[in-house]
Amino acid sequence: MKKAASIFSLFCGVSMLAVWGILLATGQVAGFHSRPFEVIFLLGAEFLTAVSLLLGGIGLLTHRNWGLKAELAALGMLLYCTIYSTGVFGQTGNTPAAGFFAVVVLLAAYFSMRFIFKFTEGDIP
Repeated sequence: MKKAASIFSLFCGVSMLAVWGILLATGQVAGFHSRPFEVIFLLGAEFLTAVSLLLGGIGLLTHRNWGLKAELAALGMLLYCTIYSTGVFGQTGNTPAAGFFAVVVLLAAYFSMRFIFKFTEGDIP
């Protein structure tokens, strides 16, 4: 399970950085000129989430003693971002994107809960 969660986190972190990088490079970030303060803070949260996912995934995959804690924090950040994104895309009627984010929410929640339950049972040091 640790390997699957690591790969999931690394995939999500890389994907987030790639998508936002492309959107920024092509000038497709909605609201950047009309609501710059809001968008800058959104980008900050997304960037921190992506970096946390990369660190957590690497830490868990390489069996670092901080890996599980970093992974749980990163998955929590991802849960927040993807729950929000599901609502945003659902509100605009973009069902495929909302469905994608709903799947990511379910996977992040699954990995988080598995780690929490295993940790409380003493299975994960």
